[in-house]
Order: sequence, then structure tokens, then C-alpha cells
Amino acid sequence: LIKLQNLEAITVEKCQLIREVFDLEELTIMGDVEILCRLTRLTLSGLPNLEHIWTKDPSRALCFRNLKALKVQNCENLRFLFSSSMAKALVQIKKIEIVNCVLMEEVMYVQEEELVEASTTDTFEFPSLTSLSLVELPNLKTFSYGKYCIHFPSLTRLTISECIKMMKFSSFEGRQQLMTNDIGLQQAFGHINSGLSLPGFFNENVLFPSLEELKLSSMCQLKRIWHSQLHGQSFYKLASLTVELCENLSHVFSSNSIDMLQSLNKIKAVGCPSLEVLFEPINLSAEKRQKPLVLPALRELTLLNLSRLRDILESDCKVTLAFPSLMEVNVRGCHSLPYLFSSAMTEILDKLVVLDVSCCNNLRGIIAMEEGKWKTSETLKFHQLSTLKLGDLENLISFCLVSCASDGLQPLFDEKVKFPNIESMEISHMNNLEKIWLDDLASNAFNKLKTLVVKYCEKLSSIFLSYTMLTRFQNLEKISVTDCGSLEVVFHVQEFNFSKARPTSTFQLRELVLMRLPKMKHVWSGHPQGGLTFGRLRCMKIVECEMLKSLFPNSVAKSMTQLEELLVWECGVQEIIVEEDRVEMNARDLFFPRLTDLKLLELPDLRSFYRNSHTSTQPLLKKLRVRHCGKMRSFSFTCEYQSCRGTSTNENQLALFSFEK
Repeated sequence: LIKLQNLEAITVEKCQLIREVFDLEELTIMGDVEILCRLTRLTLSGLPNLEHIWTKDPSRALCFRNLKALKVQNCENLRFLFSSSMAKALVQIKKIEIVNCVLMEEVMYVQEEELVEASTTDTFEFPSLTSLSLVELPNLKTFSYGKYCIHFPSLTRLTISECIKMMKFSSFEGRQQLMTNDIGLQQAFGHINSGLSLPGFFNENVLFPSLEELKLSSMCQLKRIWHSQLHGQSFYKLASLTVELCENLSHVFSSNSIDMLQSLNKIKAVGCPSLEVLFEPINLSAEKRQKPLVLPALRELTLLNLSRLRDILESDCKVTLAFPSLMEVNVRGCHSLPYLFSSAMTEILDKLVVLDVSCCNNLRGIIAMEEGKWKTSETLKFHQLSTLKLGDLENLISFCLVSCASDGLQPLFDEKVKFPNIESMEISHMNNLEKIWLDDLASNAFNKLKTLVVKYCEKLSSIFLSYTMLTRFQNLEKISVTDCGSLEVVFHVQEFNFSKARPTSTFQLRELVLMRLPKMKHVWSGHPQGGLTFGRLRCMKIVECEMLKSLFPNSVAKSMTQLEELLVWECGVQEIIVEEDRVEMNARDLFFPRLTDLKLLELPDLRSFYRNSHTSTQPLLKKLRVRHCGKMRSFSFTCEYQSCRGTSTNENQLALFSFEK
């Protein structure tokens, strides 16, 4: 070892018989001799008989003083990583990673005599450690035993996963006492609903002043994360908290932890079946109840597969929560949650950009408005919301649910909400939804919406119920409606009487996709006589709509001067364009002059493109495919082609056309 002064990295792998790596027995005889002073990385992997990394603790801090990264994995017989005296020598250690060491019970071993002599005022410090990862250590009970304070002044990232016996990060109790207690606790924690009350995982004798990222995963003994008493400087820089698969955890935040989490910007809770509330029920004095509990930096909240979660904060608690910087909320698989936000929290959702809620069987409303506290003149404005996804919410009644409201027909969105900047919306698997919008929406409620996706809404009968409603969606560019078994109409405009003096409205709609709508009878329910055009539409696809007999009223078809692609497949269509009684046609009228790709497939009832004898010209048509349209006898339009050089059509161009009976 003395001769290896330039060694910087050591890796020992798959050595079945090794029991120790470094023999330091002779150091006490040799005096102050530096050992491996340039070693920065040590990796030990697949050493099943390894019992000690160091056979004897150094008496002076002259060994491994520049070691910065230590990784130990698959060392089944190793019971601890290093002793307290060796830890004092590792002043430069920055990263420690321990993975799948089956017998490991503690990371830092302290001699029994040291445990007896130690006091609560003593401090043990890892001055340079920035990352600590403890993974798949089934017998690990604690980082270390002892009364002293353990200080991690530089630690920014802490991950603890699959350490199923670990109840405390650091234990005041002696080693034997904790082992005795553990026997009884194993039986008590065999049931999720155990009434046993445990102290917090982190207590006042550990200090994390720089910790930014904390992940706790598959910790079946974990029931409470924070102790009632914590060091005032701990966790105040914590930015990201992830809690996963902790089956006995009943809440994430204790009442005393919120004030110290002022830097927290991301919360993620996943697969914790006992979690009922995110924040512990709070018992505060009447004076403190007047002020909301604030997480000023929180930007992202993710709650996934929390089957018992019923509230973010206990509903009968008189304290208000505030997340003034919240930008993204993702909620899925929370089947006991009746609503997401209370009315008291709506004022602090002004910066919300993304809201994604799905698979919550008991959810009746996104926001619950309390009876008697809602003023009819008030509107909830989500000024920054740009993406909204609502899916598989079988009992959702309305986005904004008033507690006294009946379960009757209510629109998903009514006059109580505005989304002036929303750009994308997806609504799916909502079998109770019959109506998306209130007829009398505010003029700017959805005026920036660009993409609308609706799918698997079995009771929905229409998308847009009136021309007035359509005018609220002037910037809509894409509509996709699929698998809605009761949908009969997409654009319901027949009740509107257009005035000649009324200016024409051209919608920005560029793409329209309608698929598997077995009861759809009309894309447009009426024959608008001006004032309403879809002149920007470029792509239209209609698939498996058995009851649809025609696609366009001729007045709508005439307005589609930009249509480039049209696909009609497996529908009951008899004609593509239907003639209107009061609309005059002449030979000069053009249908779809920019059409380049036309596919008419599996349309057994199709008789004609347009019943009238009018012949249309498609000068730009490049691809035409007609297949299994057995009743169609003639195609009443002509195609003109010009190559880039002005020559006539050649054989390769003609091959793009296909007719199959």
C-alpha cells in the first residue's frame, strides 16, 4: 500500500473469496504514514464473502484522505460500511452509493464504548459529502446509532430505497435496544392500519442544511417522515421530494414541517396505499389559523396511485393552504378523492399551466365550491393554464362543483370558469359526460384553445351546440373526436339565423378527425347560409361512422378552399356533398380547389361525390384512391395535371390513381 502513492482508482469485482480489501494492521507500528493519498474512487462489486473493507481502523487521519467516491454493491456479507474512526479520515468523500448488501445493518459503525461516552452535544460531520444513496439493503436499520448529532453540511441529494427495516435515519437508542424493539414492530406492521405511533424518520439529531433532493422509496416501515422537533437549519433548501411505495405512510407533511420547506418546488407521491391526506391534520391556535400555510416555491405536484387519498389537507381543518407558484398538477389513480381543490385554494392557482387528472373513480369535481360562499358574479380565471387533460373520471359532474348542486345534467365547463390562455385540452373516458360547454360561455373563456381531443365519452351527443358557442373558439386548429358512442352532431348550427349584414367568420380549424362514432348523423347539423366558413381546413378524416349519410352541405364545401387531404373510410355515406334547398350553384363553383389527396374506402352506399350534375375541377390532385364503393357509377369531376416543366402527365403520375370495386 505504501508503494502505491499514485493510485487514483481501485475497482474490485467478482472475487468470490475476498474477506477484506485493505489490511491496516501495521499502521500503528509504522507511525504517521500516508496510505493511498491520491486515491479518489473505490468500487467494490460482487464480493459475496467480504466482511470488512478495512481490517483495522487507522489511528490517525492519514489514510484515504482524498477519497471522493465510494460504491459498494452486491456484497452480501458486509454488515457495515466503515467505522466512526475511518469516517473521520474520509474528509473529502463526496459520493457514497451502497446497493444490494443483504446483511448490512448500519452504514457507520460506532463502538459500544463510544456510544456510552457520547452526549447529545457531540457532532459527527461529513463535510464534503454531496450524494448518499442507500438501495436494496433489507436489513439496514439506521445510518448509525448514537446520541450525537450527525451533520451533513454539503449533502444535496439523498436516496433511500428498499430498506424495509429502516425506521429512523439515525437512532438515539442503543444497538441492542433497537433490535429488541424491532421484533415487536415487525408483527405490528404486518397490517397497514396499525395504530402504532412512531417518531419521525428524520429527527433533531440529523442536520441537512443543503439538502435539495430527497427520495424515499419502498420503505414499508416508514409512517412519519419528520419528527415533531427538528433542527432549525434542516431541509430549508429542499427543492424536490419523492415518496414512492411506502405502504404505511399516512401523510407526507407534518404540521411543523411546512415552515421549513420554503424552497420546496416539486412534490411527488406514488403508490402509498395508506396515504389519506398530503398534509397532517393541523391543530393550531385560533390566532395562527387566520394565516394560510404557504409553500411559496412549489411548482409541480404529482399524486399517482394513492387509493386512500381523500384530501390534500383535512377538510374540517380551518387552515388554508396556499401554493402561489404552482404550475403543474398531475393526479392519477386516486380513487377516494372527491375533489382536487377547495374553493379557498382557487385564488392561488393563478399560475397553473398544466392540469392532468385521470382515473379517479370518486372524483365529482376539480374544484369544490362551498354552498353559500359562492357569488354568482364571480368567475374563476386560470390565466396561465395552457394544457388541460381530464380522463377516465366516471363520476365527474362538473369542473367547478357547487356542493348544493344536483347530480343532473351539468356541463363540464360553465360560466364560473375561464381559461383565457389554454391551448390544448383532452377529455377522455368520461362516461357520464353529456355536455362539455355551457351555451352562454364568456367571450374569452377559451379564445386561445388550439387543440381539442375528445374520446371515449359514451353519453356525449354533441360537441358545439350553437353558432354562438362556436364563436368562442375562433383559434381552434385541431379537433379530434373518437369512440363516442352517442355522438350525433359535431357542429350544431341549424338554429342560427344568419343576417346578410353579419360579417363572415373564418375559423382557424386546420385538421378535423372523426373516428368510430356509430351514431353520428351529421358533421354539420344545418346548412349555414353565410357568416360561417371553414376556409382554413386542410385535412379531414372520417372513419367508421355508420350512420353518416353525407359530409358537407354544399355551402360549407364551397368555403373549404384550402382543403388538401380528405379520407372517408367505412362509413354509411351516400354522397360527399349534399345539396341545399336555398343555395344556388353554377358551373363555375369549385369544390376543394387545393385538394391533393382523396381516399374513398369501403363505402358500400356511396353513389356520387355530388348528386347535382355539376362537374368540379381539382387541378392539384396527386393521389386518388377509391376502393369497394360498389354503388358508385361515375365520378363527376375532372383532374388537370402539369409537371414542373409544363409537359403532359406521364405513366408514373397515372399510377397514383386507384379504383377498386
